[in-house]
Amino acid sequence: MKVIGITGGIGSGKSRVMNYIAEKRGVYILEADRLAKSLMNKGERIYMAVTEAFGEEILDESGEIDRIALAGIVFNDPDKLSLLNQLTHPAVREEIINLIDLADQGFIRNERHEKIDIFMIEAALLIEEGYKEICDHMIFVYTDRDIRIKRLMEGRGYTTEKCLAVMNNQKDDAFYRDNSDIVIDNSYDFEMTERIIDDIFKNYIYNC
Repeated sequence: MKVIGITGGIGSGKSRVMNYIAEKRGVYILEADRLAKSLMNKGERIYMAVTEAFGEEILDESGEIDRIALAGIVFNDPDKLSLLNQLTHPAVREEIINLIDLADQGFIRNERHEKIDIFMIEAALLIEEGYKEICDHMIFVYTDRDIRIKRLMEGRGYTTEKCLAVMNNQKDDAFYRDNSDIVIDNSYDFEMTERIIDDIFKNYIYNC
């Protein structure tokens, strides 16, 4: 079984790329952010640590962590964002490693109940958190900056200022390229992206 990391900046179209890759034979995709959210549910392993660090004001009426309230606290405060990452990322990484082991032993199947040949991890801080060490390949989904801004404004209703604020809080394209061995250019129509992905899987992923 191969372990592949996939990352890219906000607005790069990474989710659409992953949805297409998910249709490939033997592929299982794990989204680290979704896993982190599940681990913050009431009663889960990092719920208490996060609530103790940020206070009861981040809880909703049912006692669950209000992600919007939490995001509002950490977005413009690097120290608080760093604290949140310190509380969540080690637990997420440990859980991912456990899931990789289970998949390799055949205890986890993908949505089509196939044996997993490719375990794909998606995370915003994939490289920064050291996942490169456990991945056989690293994929960077690249999209031209102006196209990313256009997509975010049309798809999420972001202002130009918000787009730039989020982008400037992430690593630049050169960082991702330097730490990836596969680049998918998603700047054009998606049919072109599909052909790029098909070629990568046929000639590189499945055959090496």
